[in-house]
Order: sequence, then structure tokens, then C-alpha cells
Amino acid sequence: MRSRLRSILLSLLLPAWSVAIAVPLDSLMNLPVIGAPVINYAPETNWVFGAGVQGYLRLPDASRTSVLQLDGAWSLKHQWYVNIHANLYIGGRTPLLLQVNGGYRDYPDTYYGTGNIGNDSTAPLARVGSVYESRRGYAQVAALFELPHAWAIGPAVDFLHERTDMSATPCLMWGFGLMAQYDSRDVLYYPTRGLLFKAGVMHYEPKLGSDSRLTRLDTDLRQYIHLGKGCILAYQLRTAWAFGNGSTPFQMLPTLGGQDLVRGVPRNMFRDDAMLALQTELRLPIWNFIHACVFAGVGDVYNLQNWQWTTPKVGYGLGIRLGINRAKINIRADVARNNIYTEWNSWRSYSFYLTATEAF
Repeated sequence: MRSRLRSILLSLLLPAWSVAIAVPLDSLMNLPVIGAPVINYAPETNWVFGAGVQGYLRLPDASRTSVLQLDGAWSLKHQWYVNIHANLYIGGRTPLLLQVNGGYRDYPDTYYGTGNIGNDSTAPLARVGSVYESRRGYAQVAALFELPHAWAIGPAVDFLHERTDMSATPCLMWGFGLMAQYDSRDVLYYPTRGLLFKAGVMHYEPKLGSDSRLTRLDTDLRQYIHLGKGCILAYQLRTAWAFGNGSTPFQMLPTLGGQDLVRGVPRNMFRDDAMLALQTELRLPIWNFIHACVFAGVGDVYNLQNWQWTTPKVGYGLGIRLGINRAKINIRADVARNNIYTEWNSWRSYSFYLTATEAF
């Protein structure tokens, strides 16, 4: 009965703009692998077809369950991408968390320029995004050694190579740095209590092969508070800082918006030297594997040489969650709105998201 109800509810979450299907049958709930086909449409890509798979395993003497994820897609305009993500908890005398993110894409993106201006009731946002072709390869690896009291710290390396039709030369960046993490969450994917803090500093140096000299600092603080009867209050504070010499590639500048950070603000619409954002969610149980949430976020970007305060960018909305396995992975469907005034494209004040896992 529960399996049939889940299938029916998932089928209702298949609007024309995006489709994500999982197979959460009770008979499959204990399998270590979950697959999900993906279909979506955008003017820049036409129809896109793809698939993703997540695998779960518990390594010997490991503190938590490890996760590996592979996803990819292809569009009718012959654009494609493939990504791989892994969080590997390795036990032994020196417990280690190995984080790996990498991939390649031949896919369009949108460039709106830099800065935070043009966001009030009398001055509509003037800059219209220009679509450009992006051929990007990236890889990020961090080896965090687990310490007592939920801490982990270790080295990290970052690589980016991107060719675009906006420049005759590609962007090449090599970064080396250090990452630290504190994680007291009870579970990884839908925590009911606990705190997560991550901080990382990466330095990119021409002597090491980078196009520009740049130091980037990123922080991420999340807390989950159990209010009782399955209600959870969650909040996240994120900052990002890019300290360069005036020639920082736009790809390396912090950005605001998208499906995970201040939902409702279009991805990459705002980017500059610094980014500050705060968002919160109230997660409410409805029945069994079905949850709802109310969320809101606020943030902005700033230039370090010419710090200019403007009306903060705000996104808010509602969502529903369908649990698909015992690891508490959810299908997430959100509708969000923002406070950005645009004359040139009024429908962009609403955004729709359908994906797996929580925003934070």
C-alpha cells in the first residue's frame, strides 16, 4: 500500500518543466543503490534526458555511511554533462573523510555581469543575462582526517579548466589549501538535530599553473533544531570571499541563487568579490514519508574595492518532500519567489525546483 501510494504521489510531481523519477518500492528500500532518470526543458538546451545513480556502503570501522553519486544528461542540441561526487568515510587507526567532486560539461550558462545594483521598486534590474557556451572540466578533492569531538581537518586541491565563447583563451585555475569541518548531525541527509560547520581556504597561484593569483575563503554553518512531533527548524549561514589582484576570472567569483542557496533568485544572476547569505527552513511532517517545508533566504554580493549596500535579495517559498529510502534521501519539490524587480522578464520572479536531497 505504501509503495503504491509513493508511486502515485511521485507521478503527480512530473510537470512539463522538469521530471525526476525514483523507484522507492518497499522491496527495494534496503538496496545500496538508487537510480533516477531525469528529463527537463529550457530554451537554451531544448529537451534534456539523463540519469543519476547513488550508491551507499559502510566501509570497515567507518564512522558513517559512505555515498557515491554519478549523474549525466544529454540535450537535443547535442549538449551534455557528467558529474561524480563521493563522500568516503574510511576507518582504521587514522579515520579519514575523502571528499571527491568532479565532472565535465559542454553546456550553456548565463552571464549577467558583476555587482549587486538594480534592486529596488523604482529601478528595475537593467542587465539581461547573455547565454554563452561553456566547456568546463573540474575536480575538487579533500582528505579530512577525523579528530575527536566531531572535528576533521586536512588538505584540499581544486582544478578548473573552462573554454567559453566569451574569451579566446580558456580559464585555467589550480588551487591548494586547507579545509576544516565540525559535524554533530544525527544523520547526513535529513538531520533532525546537530550542527555542521565547514571552512576552507584555497590559494591559486600563477607559479602553480593558474591564470590569476587568487585566495578564496568559504564558510558554511548549519544547525538543525528538533521542535518536537517531527518538526525541525533549520538554518544556514554561508559566506564566500575572493581576494584577487583585480584580474579574477568571473568563474571564480562567489555567486548567489540557484536551487540550494536563496531559492527563488536565478542562479548566477549576482556575483562579485564577496557573498553573504542566510536562509532558514521549517520542516513539517504530514504523513509517514511525506513532509512539507516553508523556507526563506536573504543575501547579496559585494565588491571589496567599492562596497555598496543595496536592498538584499530575498527568496521564499513552499516545498514538499517524499522519502525514497531508509537513508532519508528525499525527492524535493519547491516553488519560490524573489523580490527582484525586472521589467524585461517578469516570470523570473518565480522559480521551480525538482531534485533529490535537501538544499542544506
